[in-house]
Amino acid sequence: MVNGSRGPGELAPLSREIKLGDRVLLYQDARRKWIAKVEPGRFHTHRGYFELAELVGKEYGGSIRTSMGQNLAVFRPRALDIVESFDRPTQILYPKDIGYALFQLGVGNGDRVLEVGTGSGALTSALARGIAPDGQVFTYEMRPEFLRAAKANVDKAGFGSLVTFHNKDPTEGFDETGVDAVVVDLGDPWRMVRAAYGALVGGGLLAGFTPTINQLEKLAIALREGGFVILEAVELLMREFKTEAGKVRPETRMIGHTAYVTIARKLLPTPEA
Repeated sequence: MVNGSRGPGELAPLSREIKLGDRVLLYQDARRKWIAKVEPGRFHTHRGYFELAELVGKEYGGSIRTSMGQNLAVFRPRALDIVESFDRPTQILYPKDIGYALFQLGVGNGDRVLEVGTGSGALTSALARGIAPDGQVFTYEMRPEFLRAAKANVDKAGFGSLVTFHNKDPTEGFDETGVDAVVVDLGDPWRMVRAAYGALVGGGLLAGFTPTINQLEKLAIALREGGFVILEAVELLMREFKTEAGKVRPETRMIGHTAYVTIARKLLPTPEA
């Protein structure tokens, strides 16, 4: 078990001014954007460079000009921006699936949440953001190399102190009980139903992600047989739009199937008469 460290500026009151040590989003356009730490040294792009220390004292939402005259907007990075900059030893869930699941789980400040399948730490970071500043995420991952990468990513996002990492087989059971929610992102999530039931409070919620219909069916059967009420199973499709004046239209490609999201609740046994 490893407790993550506090990231730079974690949970500190937001400031309008950029400070030394801040992480900023440098934005040229939708395809050319970068996360950078404000510290001594140069930041290079294909359109010139600038000194990162020049950002100190500037207001978020302003811009910086490179040596070749390219203006870059300087924003406070969203959680999504930081996640997109993660090192990814594993494939991560799409934001549309993560966001929907978190909304349905209703996680909030002070909640205790179990995650099965840490992966690259994208979902871990989203959960930590949801339960901050007083909650805790307990995440389980069997592959030590994945866990190391995930811990570095979660620290980079600034949520290290809110996450406890376990390098162990979660099918053997969890170390925690009385948790508010369980999130399962494994190829065989039905194997986790019994352990999840034992760890959850009465009425606690479970979210399971499955890539195929057969896996969804196995999970649904296990949930119903394991004391859960299935609230829904959904597939989310997302299409972006071009927004040029006079040329507003759907993009040719869209993000179609990525995962089936199943939401269920723990039902306590009916008392005997």
